[in-house]
Amino acid sequence: MPETADAPATYDVCSVPITAVDASGAAARIVRDAVDGRSCQVHLCNAFTLSLVDRDDELRTALTHADLNLADGTPVALMGRKLGMKGPVRGSELVRQVATLGGGQVSHYLYGGKEGVAERMADELRHQVPGLVVAGTESPPFTPITDEHVDGLVERVRRSGATLLWIGLGTPRQDYLVHRLADRLSMPIIPVGAAFDFWSGAVREAPRFVQGTGLEWLYRFAAEPRRLWRRYLIGNPRFLLSAWRHRR
Repeated sequence: MPETADAPATYDVCSVPITAVDASGAAARIVRDAVDGRSCQVHLCNAFTLSLVDRDDELRTALTHADLNLADGTPVALMGRKLGMKGPVRGSELVRQVATLGGGQVSHYLYGGKEGVAERMADELRHQVPGLVVAGTESPPFTPITDEHVDGLVERVRRSGATLLWIGLGTPRQDYLVHRLADRLSMPIIPVGAAFDFWSGAVREAPRFVQGTGLEWLYRFAAEPRRLWRRYLIGNPRFLLSAWRHRR
């Protein structure tokens, strides 16, 4: 889709529209919608996320209804190079840019991670961005998300006064939840998965010289092979096959 005065251009990867913006452009849109009280469904789409859409109708629905699908990963970003994409939108960097740009105008709610992770993430954000407002934190149990869970979360977020919701439940659970919450919360809702672990210090992030090279997945795989082998050794080939099959 071509760029207009109101919206940046998009390009299709695995038949999912990816918005051709970098982290700063995405942060500007997210902060604007948070300040204005507008709903904004955001998804960070890496190779693993997009490898699932041909087999997961709920995930495809969530992504096709999004306001911003961001290129989280070098392969996805490179597919938009004709539209000026130069690198991926990494979740941890997006959190940093939104927090910095939003300052005291935006109130953050952190929902995700293991016990204590969201609280440690909030502490680090406050340390790095003086004046940052964190309205609430939760580390939910790893159980199916029922309608009752969603109702409770909506009520707690509304009560907190938050204007932006970060979710860290892992793909695709976090993407399902964005879509389920979007009609009930007038704010940006952004799933950033591993960013909760990186910001809290629970998992060490790849060195900067590796980030954006297309090799970050090797670093993460080497660090957590038992947890991530399926994502990379099965997900990456599936992504390439799907991207080829849906090419235009």
